[in-house]
Amino acid sequence: MAASDDHDLKALLQVRVSYEDGALVDALNRRAAVSAAAPSFFEGFALHGIRVESIRPGHILCSFTVPARLTSGSDHIAPGAVVALVDEIGSAASVSDGHHLKVSVDMSVNFVDLDAAAPGDALRITARALGHKGAYSGTHVIVANAATGQVVAEGRHSLFGKMKIRSNI
Repeated sequence: MAASDDHDLKALLQVRVSYEDGALVDALNRRAAVSAAAPSFFEGFALHGIRVESIRPGHILCSFTVPARLTSGSDHIAPGAVVALVDEIGSAASVSDGHHLKVSVDMSVNFVDLDAAAPGDALRITARALGHKGAYSGTHVIVANAATGQVVAEGRHSLFGKMKIRSNI
């Protein structure tokens, strides 16, 4: 390191933050913490209405009534909405037995019969953890029409990571 670089580093380390500036930063941190607890646009739009019916280690059962907002102008649920359900509910199954939160690394969704999920139809979504190996987890999710039993979609979901936060499910 050159002498001038050393001098610049020492000057930078001696910078002081005023009380007022520190208070502004603290206020931003508090606001960010509050907004993190509020649902995001995505959660409010795509996931609003999911009801957890039962949960046990490695398994979660949910119900969801297909809202018109998730049909993309068709007479059935949009494929992207089904993927969102597989992602979120599969993730919940992977942490339902106390494992660390993870991020999705791979997902495969087979759209068996989207017509079986029209606006107003009740869906039954069953997810189970297939297993855990180190920081890797796998889940299997079935989305079916609750009244007819017709499978709408089947998904396999791979997750990886070891976030320091544990689920509160």
